[in-house]
Amino acid sequence: MLKTGLNLLFAALIVFMISSCGKQEKELKTEEEYLTSAKSLYDSGLVKNDNELFNQSIKKYQEFVAKFPNSEKVLFAYNQIAGINFDNLKNYPEAINTYKIVVDKYPDKKEAKQSLFMIAFIYDETMKDKENAKAFYKKFIEKYPTDTDPNDKMTESAKRMLEVLESGKSIEELILQNSDNKTTDKKTETKQEPVKEEKKTEVKKTQTIDDATKDAPPDTKKK
Repeated sequence: MLKTGLNLLFAALIVFMISSCGKQEKELKTEEEYLTSAKSLYDSGLVKNDNELFNQSIKKYQEFVAKFPNSEKVLFAYNQIAGINFDNLKNYPEAINTYKIVVDKYPDKKEAKQSLFMIAFIYDETMKDKENAKAFYKKFIEKYPTDTDPNDKMTESAKRMLEVLESGKSIEELILQNSDNKTTDKKTETKQEPVKEEKKTEVKKTQTIDDATKDAPPDTKKK
């Protein structure tokens, strides 16, 4: 009888614990609570080097996006999801998928520009998928042909990386080639300049003689 009572008590405790856990999950009601929970899981993942905690953090950010789709912090959540997949889990395809969501859903936001660049960069530097890398660098340059922010050099970088992919040369080789071309152009300009100056001098001398003859007094011309 006593054993049966203990078993019932133990079962009741388990039910209570499960119920308490469920209650704690339901207590996440505000945006800040979701984001704090996601960050806490991420920080714990860093300390313990635990991929499961990183996945839980991603799940919490995803829940935040689903529950607060119009929040100003949705883009932050997407960036966190992509960043954890890229930096911590090394899940590059999933990172790309998340960046693509940002590009498609928020095309006019600055985060879309960063995301589009990251897609090309991941294909290029991490996955070594050169064809997709070229396609997305071209797409990036077409949408963002110039860098409007002096602190933002993404377009310049995209052009350089695309040039590397299409030429088959390294960045160092291209820099050296451009440097040689500039040196050659400079030497050509230097050689041409004295010729131009000599012609100008001859014209000036001729004009001076003509002017002197024209302005001379009548008696000087007779002599």
